Amino acid sequence: MSVPDTPPPVDAAFRPASFEYRIPGAGGAVRWRLAVGSATGTAPAKINEDCHGVSEAEGLLDEPHGLLVALADGIGGDGSGREAAELAVRTLLSDYPATPRSWPVAKALDRLLCAANDWLIAQSRRRREGESLVATLSALVFRDDRYHLAHVGDTRAYRFRDGRLERLTTDHVWPRQDLRHVPRRAVGLDTHLVVDYADGLLRAGDLFLLVSDGVWEVLGEAALHDVVGRAADPQAIAGNLVRESLARQARYMGRNDATALAVRIDAG
Repeated sequence: MSVPDTPPPVDAAFRPASFEYRIPGAGGAVRWRLAVGSATGTAPAKINEDCHGVSEAEGLLDEPHGLLVALADGIGGDGSGREAAELAVRTLLSDYPATPRSWPVAKALDRLLCAANDWLIAQSRRRREGESLVATLSALVFRDDRYHLAHVGDTRAYRFRDGRLERLTTDHVWPRQDLRHVPRRAVGLDTHLVVDYADGLLRAGDLFLLVSDGVWEVLGEAALHDVVGRAADPQAIAGNLVRESLARQARYMGRNDATALAVRIDAG
């Protein structure tokens, strides 16, 4: 498999690969500038069952809900995983801005993910045995001076701050080596969905990553740190992570989908 010199194309159903977003502070002055980059790729002739997206807001934000970025990794090999991942991501992107502004971010995301979970469960029951619609998911909302994280499964979120790469999520998989890719929790897996939520303060210079297992598992955290440290531009970081994952997989005939979203936080 040949690896292109440019980053793999971004899913055309969602945002352009790179853009800047601005959060106003008191008096309308720009408080934060967020630069966003994304890339995805997979093996030739394989369905890419990862799905990612960024909410519609661009430029100076009047929408009070903030900026949402999401990544889902569908489980399956026949396209059903892609269907599940896309449903989960589209639900967040389309419906989160319509939730009451008075709700905490975690409450809004939980309501939407539980609704997506119910829909996927209902659809799976109408299909033949073994054709379940299941996806793992990580999402970040940047609002005011904080980030808000929602996570279920084995996609991962990281924060790069002061030269240190910190994992913000825990993988919800079975501990046995032969079951390390079998999720204990995922959207569409069980009628009772349990999602991890966390939040924290933003700091100028922070860089957040959302990556599928085709990136973090193939490259390892040392390589993730190295790639993030080599570039400042989020689009270059996302593209390099996906490109290096595909290049490494090409050497041992790997066929994992690889997707990365990068968000850099700068003071206004």
